[in-house]
Amino acid sequence: MKERKQRIAAAFSAAAASYDSHAEAQIRTAGLLAERLPPLPAAPRVLELGCGTGILTRRLLDRLGPDADLLATDLSPAMIARSRDTLHDPRLRFAVMDAEAPTVAPAAFDLVVSSLAAQWFADLPAALDRLVGLLKPGGHLLIATLGAGTFAEWRAAHAEMGLEAGIADYPDAAELAAMAKGARVDSVPFTLTHDHARAFLSTLSSLGATTPKPGHRPLPAGALRRIMARLGGPFAITWDILILSVTKGLK
Repeated sequence: MKERKQRIAAAFSAAAASYDSHAEAQIRTAGLLAERLPPLPAAPRVLELGCGTGILTRRLLDRLGPDADLLATDLSPAMIARSRDTLHDPRLRFAVMDAEAPTVAPAAFDLVVSSLAAQWFADLPAALDRLVGLLKPGGHLLIATLGAGTFAEWRAAHAEMGLEAGIADYPDAAELAAMAKGARVDSVPFTLTHDHARAFLSTLSSLGATTPKPGHRPLPAGALRRIMARLGGPFAITWDILILSVTKGLK
């Protein structure tokens, strides 16, 4: 699993310079999360996981008060470097960190928040349990991740040819809610249109989202061309956004 994490980090590091120009889905999802921020104390401690180039980070800073402390983290050193170069705020700190193995104190945060990073976790239920453990009593976990309907059109084009896509098997809303005690999950799907399948794949590459699910072997070039031809163009692709929220019980 360490090797897979390294591959994921390397892919996102390679995409740090191109990420923002292809991040329409990420921008929309960050907006959805920002709209759902819970009430926080006057001087909240906030942990962001998978901050990337700072798309959600900027929205958090816009909404947090002057006495907030925001620690923005990412698995990719290049993403952290890019965010550090472009975001300057006395309330903001950065760290390279694996969200599944957090190197921060437990019960220390009023809010733990993440946008479109949890779909890369190796063990999502275990990770959610650890992240709830980082919250103070009454603190909030707010995570946007990908749901089962994500890229349904791409999966269907594979299935019609008797092939399996390299996309991970994401949970549906009920499955995700069952992974964390007291969780609420909202489903907010949307579609984005691409001129053709090659443009869709180019977008994923520019975002660094190219690491296939474990055990998947790349398709032969001919099979991939047939799948892209089947999709035609322009075509819409679904992003099935699931937003999970948990409030840690007061003791």
